[in-house]
Amino acid sequence: LGRAEIDVAITYDLEIPKDIAFEPLISLPPYVMLRHDHPLLDEEAVTLEELATEPMVLLDLPLSREYFLSTFQNAGFRPTISERTASLSVARSLVANGFGFCLINMRPTTTTAPDGEELAYLPLKGDHRHLVVGLAAKRSEHQSRIVSAFHDHVRDRVEAGSLPGMGN
Repeated sequence: LGRAEIDVAITYDLEIPKDIAFEPLISLPPYVMLRHDHPLLDEEAVTLEELATEPMVLLDLPLSREYFLSTFQNAGFRPTISERTASLSVARSLVANGFGFCLINMRPTTTTAPDGEELAYLPLKGDHRHLVVGLAAKRSEHQSRIVSAFHDHVRDRVEAGSLPGMGN
């Protein structure tokens, strides 16, 4: 966006520059991804206190790394990171094979990891910052018809609950 290589982006509300307009679309609460037979699955939701001694698989992407770690820091905990990966698919496989839990906001549409092992997802209990997904574009008085049509299309998909991984 800053180099005008693209006109619009679907992104999180993390570190949006002042010259970029951000239109919020959906708020995504944090979830805990666990191995299918994890003892915490007896609960309806999980607290950070319950996860504090568990190994964590950190989804280690720019900005989301800080978001997930700040969730613990804000609650006064420090996670025990067992693995780091920039790939959600790898994180899913690591969790499914018992390397730890993972915090996520966009739930995959399947409970099967790429290697065929099973996963489960629970809400994270407590008052934690949600990630907001929205449309970002350079601030401008004029929006082209194609960008406007894209905005309308994405808004319609979100309202219809048909964007994969967004809790629908």
